[in-house]
Amino acid sequence: MTIQFWYVRHGETLFNRKGRIQGVCDSPLTDTGIEQAKKTAEALEDQPFDRIFVSSSGRAKETAAYLLHGRKQEMEVLDDLHEMDFGRVEGSRFTSHMDQLRTCFAMGDFTSLGGESEDQIQKRIDHAFGTIQRTCRDGDRVLIVGHGMYERIFMHHILGVDMKKLEDERAKERRNDIPTASIMTFSYDQGRYQLLTLPIESERYHPQQHDKTVHFYFMRHGECLFNVWSRMQGVSDSPLTEKGKHEAVVTTDALAGIPFDAVYTSPLGRAWKTCEMVMTKHHELQMKICDGLKEVNVGDFEGVVTNDWKDEIHERHLRKGWKDVGGESIDEVAMRIHTTLQHIIAQSKDGDTVLLVSHGNYYCNIMRNLFHIDRDELFERAREKGRQAIPNGGIARFDWQKDHFELIQPMMDPEEFWNQKRA
Repeated sequence: MTIQFWYVRHGETLFNRKGRIQGVCDSPLTDTGIEQAKKTAEALEDQPFDRIFVSSSGRAKETAAYLLHGRKQEMEVLDDLHEMDFGRVEGSRFTSHMDQLRTCFAMGDFTSLGGESEDQIQKRIDHAFGTIQRTCRDGDRVLIVGHGMYERIFMHHILGVDMKKLEDERAKERRNDIPTASIMTFSYDQGRYQLLTLPIESERYHPQQHDKTVHFYFMRHGECLFNVWSRMQGVSDSPLTEKGKHEAVVTTDALAGIPFDAVYTSPLGRAWKTCEMVMTKHHELQMKICDGLKEVNVGDFEGVVTNDWKDEIHERHLRKGWKDVGGESIDEVAMRIHTTLQHIIAQSKDGDTVLLVSHGNYYCNIMRNLFHIDRDELFERAREKGRQAIPNGGIARFDWQKDHFELIQPMMDPEEFWNQKRA
């Protein structure tokens, strides 16, 4: 079994600010702590989680509420994640009882004060993570919201981190070894835990590279009225024709039996209406509207007859873009494609198969930006093989392989795809 973990310490609390000891006692997040929690939520917004386990302490649940904003999952409170019990010194300032505190912290044992020892914490850690392992599925991504001392003992006991060395290194940088609202990542694989990144502030956090494989099927919408009338159509829209609906049905049959894990569609009607038909063969899934898949905005050229502006349109497709006429530049489209695909990859698990329903010009820009095949070359290759370059209802395939994209199959019409699939 493999599980990926993100461990977040709660945001700054009133007792943190006042320098008071806080274990099983509690205090609310300060304004700074709330801001920290929001920034950590922002740093993790593109990271999907399958399970979210939270300490029973109020400060941890308050932090988790900000991290869960906009997510469908609910927090699962796990009492064994609560902070160390510091006994009779709970709520005291760190500057009081200094000799006693120094001895207890050095020994990792507060039982003389009616609290817990590190050995007891280790048993709680083993029990908590045993519960997590038993209830998670292979490949799950798990968020944990907890506490600093608990995390410190976990890092030493489970991950083998030299905490004295970490404290010294962070002290040189005038940083806390485990900052409030910090993010630590580690993994569990076949019975062993491995540290991936030490606890760091949200502004220093960089998402992990998507070390996974994701299989993409890209489908163009069926024929629509503006296609028939040879009018430019970017963010403007027109309904599917009867032929377009038939093309969507043929593509739906061609894609039947492919075990998609997720389906994303452009928000434009001609795309999501096509996608609705595809979903009739994939009842177990719900299509997701994705603004990043909408067609290229061609500005003032929306709705113009293509034959009247043939050379100008060709030049803009290749080099000029549409920025000066109120649309998108070539670079803006490239950035939108990159951001959209990376977001979808982040949402996917290793080995997932994803369907994208989008548009012809968008596909041409994918080919240029991911595979360095410009529009003229794309159309020339298609002509050499006796096929259309971007047929309505057409299907293309490409993969994300660990750190790069690989083209599997340029777009072909659904009949050819169906025959190839059967061969």
